[in-house]
Amino acid sequence: EPRLIARSLNRVGNWHVNGEDIASGIPFHDEALALFEGIDDRPGVAETVDLLAMAHHLAGEQQPASLLYERSITLFTALENRRGLTNSQSVLAVCGPSHHSSAGPVTASASLAGILRDERPIRLATEIGWRAGEAFSRYLLADCMAWRGDYRRARARAQESLAIAQEIAHREWQCGAHRVLGWIALDLGDPEAAVREHELAHKVARQLRSATWIRWTGGALATALVRAGHHDRTAQLLAEIEEAVPPLPHRSDGEAKPTLGERALALAGAELSLAIGHPEATLAALAETELAGIPRASLLQARSFAALGQWQQATAALHLARADALQQGARSLLWQIESFQGEIHLGSGNRREARRAFDVARELAATLTEELDDETVVASFRDFVDRLAPPPPSQTNAQQAKARFGGLTRRERDAAALVAQGKSNRVIATALGIGERTVEGYVAGALSKLGFASRAQLAVWAADRGLLPGPPV
Repeated sequence: EPRLIARSLNRVGNWHVNGEDIASGIPFHDEALALFEGIDDRPGVAETVDLLAMAHHLAGEQQPASLLYERSITLFTALENRRGLTNSQSVLAVCGPSHHSSAGPVTASASLAGILRDERPIRLATEIGWRAGEAFSRYLLADCMAWRGDYRRARARAQESLAIAQEIAHREWQCGAHRVLGWIALDLGDPEAAVREHELAHKVARQLRSATWIRWTGGALATALVRAGHHDRTAQLLAEIEEAVPPLPHRSDGEAKPTLGERALALAGAELSLAIGHPEATLAALAETELAGIPRASLLQARSFAALGQWQQATAALHLARADALQQGARSLLWQIESFQGEIHLGSGNRREARRAFDVARELAATLTEELDDETVVASFRDFVDRLAPPPPSQTNAQQAKARFGGLTRRERDAAALVAQGKSNRVIATALGIGERTVEGYVAGALSKLGFASRAQLAVWAADRGLLPGPPV
């Protein structure tokens, strides 16, 4: 019976994929798909295409995964299968720019913008009363929203997902919701809060004994621990994960590409190497990966080159990070890239360009505070921004006065005050103890800065600004 054989093949394939032995699982799904297509079983074809898409997603191959999910969406739409649509649209979203897939290249579907704008999977799951689907779609879309800096919606959807998952005792989706909340806390400069969320996620993953979930949550937790300064705990965690879920034997030849979970762990390990003062080890680890399309990795490479004083290479890596972050709409990362551009300029001795880069970073970060509705979180985030992109130094009294009076220097203001009293340039020169030609320069400079064409305008302005002891002559 081809239909029963195909279903059994999918079960076996899915068992391999869930154990992260994806290379062994995909052939079973391919065989099942051929059988379903041979008997024109459209529901079977749709479900198998969806399983194949998930397999490629877990393998870190987002381009084929996205194409397969788009095909499954077409099939599920024709079959009016709203559960299938909820699942396919949700995972299609995180095949694109997201924290979940940020350890590897991503592929943004043409339908992604509409999915995020209308929250279609959430709406579908709610319409059919599928609580597990509601939790699942909410935390995946929250991940995509957070990557784009849409923190208000992201936090709300992740918290809703967690509440539903706890209500129905769905441990996998509790794990996913905690992980998203951890990434949001890390984005907003609270690594200790991120550690707490990721620890909750990783605890559930260990209970599930799922190699996939252990790697996914372990990579996120390790990243949070590094940024919180817990380097010994990070090293211990990475060692524990390697012992609990060692690489599969067929990977020892180096031919198979790392899975999405393995990529996350490798990136966390590279970040740890840099944090403990071994930038060469970080660069060596990153050299094994194509960095295009992975702004997190190219930013880490830029930091490593900078730690070695190799400013030109750091600038090139940062340029790649910026280009990819812009393409992915990664507002969560862009301001940090600009702040590190300021660090590179400082290291190169260019303080003026550093100040400009820090100002750009602060402007980008300020747009993110608009997405926050918790004053405590806003204050914490602003402190985080101040650490990475320092505010300009406080102005001296002279600088404040210059800014208050249209940019005029003290001597230009003195000249303007005497002009307002009806004094000629010769009298002003005598009063100030300078040459008449110098007075002409001060007056011309004041007129130019203020956009005036006559001494009369300058006189009125000086009087209005209180530069005179009494009314003008």
